[in-house]
Amino acid sequence: MKKAIGQVCLAAAALCASPALAHDDLTGGDHEMPAGSNEMLRAPLSGAPDLEVIISDVVIPAGAQVPRHYHPGEEFLYVIEGSATHVEEGQPDRPLNVGDSYVIAPRRIHEPIGGPEGARAIVFRVHVKDQPERVLVPREEASVPAE
Repeated sequence: MKKAIGQVCLAAAALCASPALAHDDLTGGDHEMPAGSNEMLRAPLSGAPDLEVIISDVVIPAGAQVPRHYHPGEEFLYVIEGSATHVEEGQPDRPLNVGDSYVIAPRRIHEPIGGPEGARAIVFRVHVKDQPERVLVPREEASVPAE
């Protein structure tokens, strides 16, 4: 029995180790999402009436920089294609590649840049209801306004 459970775990790990292949199987392989944040799901968060969950398929073209912005809630991302550089105010630039995950704290100003082949990530946001999903921050503003 333990051997069978171990084999199932090993097979599951192998599938997870190739995220692009697993994703292609789910989408038919040749489905292309448009550049930007493509909302896949928006749902209330049980037990937290002021919060909701937003799941998006985010596509950043090669070499493109997303405008400087922040989100009112926490953001979790998982890169499924290509690469990007996460540029966040007050932090060193962070390269992100297929299979990488990253957490962006609420109200952190960031402006990711698509790598040479662009990037695609599944993004899960814990969003504060009745607030904008994304707040653009002009370059002349040094930080996020106080709540």
